[in-house]
Amino acid sequence: MADFAYDVRDLKFILNEWLDMEEVFSLDKFKENYQMDDVEFILNEVYKIAKEVVFPINKEGDEIGVRYENGVVKLPPSYIEAYKFLQENGWGSANESLGSDTLMPLTLYRAYNEMLMAACPALSSYIKLTTGASNLIYRFGTDRDRELFIEKMLDGRWSGTMCLTEPNAGSDVGDSTTRAYPTDDPRIYRIKGAKMFITGGEVDLSQNIIHMVLARPEGGAPGSKGLGLYIVPKIWVNDDGSLGEPNDVTCIGVEHKMGLRASATAMLNFGENDNCRGILVGSPADGEGASQGLAMMFNMMNESRIGTGHNALAQMAAAYYFAGRYATGRIQGRPFTNPREGRVPIIRHEDVKRMLLEMKAQVEAVRAMIFKGFYYLDIAEHGSDREKAARCQGLAEILTPLIKTYSSETAWAMTGQAIQVYGGVGYTEEYPVSQYARDVKILSIWEGTSFIHAMDLVGRKMRMQDGRPFDNWMKDREEFIEKNKDAEGFAAEFNNLARVCRSVAEIRDIYASYYADKANKGQLIPLYAPRVLTCCAQLFSGEALLDQALVAARKISEFGAGHHDYTYYAGKIAAARYFANNILPNVAMLAELIKNADQSAIECPEEALVVG
Repeated sequence: MADFAYDVRDLKFILNEWLDMEEVFSLDKFKENYQMDDVEFILNEVYKIAKEVVFPINKEGDEIGVRYENGVVKLPPSYIEAYKFLQENGWGSANESLGSDTLMPLTLYRAYNEMLMAACPALSSYIKLTTGASNLIYRFGTDRDRELFIEKMLDGRWSGTMCLTEPNAGSDVGDSTTRAYPTDDPRIYRIKGAKMFITGGEVDLSQNIIHMVLARPEGGAPGSKGLGLYIVPKIWVNDDGSLGEPNDVTCIGVEHKMGLRASATAMLNFGENDNCRGILVGSPADGEGASQGLAMMFNMMNESRIGTGHNALAQMAAAYYFAGRYATGRIQGRPFTNPREGRVPIIRHEDVKRMLLEMKAQVEAVRAMIFKGFYYLDIAEHGSDREKAARCQGLAEILTPLIKTYSSETAWAMTGQAIQVYGGVGYTEEYPVSQYARDVKILSIWEGTSFIHAMDLVGRKMRMQDGRPFDNWMKDREEFIEKNKDAEGFAAEFNNLARVCRSVAEIRDIYASYYADKANKGQLIPLYAPRVLTCCAQLFSGEALLDQALVAARKISEFGAGHHDYTYYAGKIAAARYFANNILPNVAMLAELIKNADQSAIECPEEALVVG
């Protein structure tokens, strides 16, 4: 099995040289616990853990998977050991949980967590969901709820889930049929229904599983506004915090998946014996049957959406790093321009080198986009300048669908390209990239399909608050271009970026006209929404990568070609040039397609699309 390697240097560059982490570490929430000097130690330490503790279980989890026996789901023992190691040694849920005294800046936590996700994607979901569930309880639960649940979730004794999807209510969460019936205690409800595709819904990682469940109380309004949110432990928690009796939560099976085979995706029945209890989170339904359950759950969903995009990046990056090292050792073929030279490593062939540079460019561009989003979230959540915090919140909300969707769609394509670099052996299970390809595909579906997030972008994020946050987002792009358009050596790249920015502004205006004439142009809104998202994501990530290239160019100017980091900085510039000159022009093409508004997909008879 190939050894795990990761580009820790790029993570250090982002935190130490690109983002304003001094600002983040100076925030009241963090200044007593973290400082710039911690970055190097934390990243180095977790890289070692990723290599020595986490990556070795990845293949085993894929080969063994989860076992379902009589309602019990068992993981490979190595997964349980690794999960406990991370949680008990402070590298797990505690550092991202709002209820933790050791809460890290998201930028720092996510930098080290990226390596753990890359080392074993299936394991990371258990930690992330436990964190998200604890954050829901912290934000919206009572003091008593926090006392009962959070500490045990953060130290790994208990795990957490998010329960939305049902057999007949997938993306249409408002069609949920799970019910909540009142009891003599106004905070306790009887829960009855079924949920499916619940990651970690039943697993032997911990003593208890804390399910965050959407259910409709009696008299609840139809649709999503009638859903309440409930804390439903697998085993009931007594008033003194001890475990009580089983809470009538039954696992009736797990999904058999093409990838992430050690990530248990369960079908759960709540209340088969009418004895499942849930603790109401927030206020009961109002006089019109409206509850805030889905609005509260969106906090966890948005965390999971960003986490899903970041998971996709981690897997894409790992596949790229494996492919690059394979290409340096695989001897095959002769140079096209000098065949007499003899056989050479395939990295010297033009197309292999192109594929590797494209993977590098996409990985670093997506990573830059994601970490800019984490920076916005740190300021939005913890900044004392509330005007700046509100602005950052708006920018982060715009980035959320881009991070989730562009990252996961690009990861699928780039992981396939990593297999292409390997050639035929990449298609075998002897090399790690085939597993990454199987594991990464679900991420464009998890937490809402790409189309759902594209509609979120064009239907909500571009239009919220009368379009002001999106106007701010566009203004930032325009100001960056104006400030740096004359940067020495980057004229072509900034010309492309400026052209792309104008194209996105034009798309914004086109979509405003579609909404203004929805009766006649309404079908065009969903038809082209995914392409709009791609345009916005490539504009932002291309700009972020060029911004990093400017930093790298200054470093080279300062240190010279003889510096030990010269190759890293030169590679950063090459990646930015490739993205700007080979990927950004795609936006202008997509903008033309949107303007042309071809409706053949709408006009084509449905019967013509189905065979048999």
